[in-house]
Amino acid sequence: MGDFKNLLIEAEVIDLHRTTDNGRVKFLCFTRFHDNAMILGVSDGVDVWRLELDSDELDTHRDLAGVTIDAYLVKFRNGLTSGDLSVARIGNKITLTVGHEQDALMFDLFEATAAERRTELQSVLFRLADLASSLETKLAAANKTIDTLKSQNAKAGGLHHLMDLGPKKGAVKNKPKKVGMSVLNPTSKKRKAAQGVVFD
Repeated sequence: MGDFKNLLIEAEVIDLHRTTDNGRVKFLCFTRFHDNAMILGVSDGVDVWRLELDSDELDTHRDLAGVTIDAYLVKFRNGLTSGDLSVARIGNKITLTVGHEQDALMFDLFEATAAERRTELQSVLFRLADLASSLETKLAAANKTIDTLKSQNAKAGGLHHLMDLGPKKGAVKNKPKKVGMSVLNPTSKKRKAAQGVVFD
């Protein structure tokens, strides 16, 4: 069963979450791994509906979709992370549709017991709290890096101004003109205009 968990980890389908609504009620869809099964859960914040998928049950769903297990998990992950979801509540059952049209993956989730509801809500609550803390830490580190780079650029600004005083790269200097050289042919001397015969 360790292989099954590794398969789900590599496919990045564990610990996903996404909100959606059916026009009236907002739902949180989430996944987690517990007791050698992937738990797919939906909650309106009060009640929880869940489905446990072990290796065999997931393979049955995959077989109905007519694709490989890798393609199935990619389709599931992409649909959940992009929010391509729809939730329909019928009695004590929730039908979760991931994706759309003929390629959609459908799951029937059933109302959790009081103990299961408490466990699932507790699990997702702490996971989201940890994620928020992690994002705050990363944001603080990114802001610190930006401030450091700004101060380094400000200190280096004086040197940049001095360097700008030098000749521009690629600038061509005009050579000084030599006195007495022809304008049309710079390599030859000017010829004096003929003055005719000069008598003393």
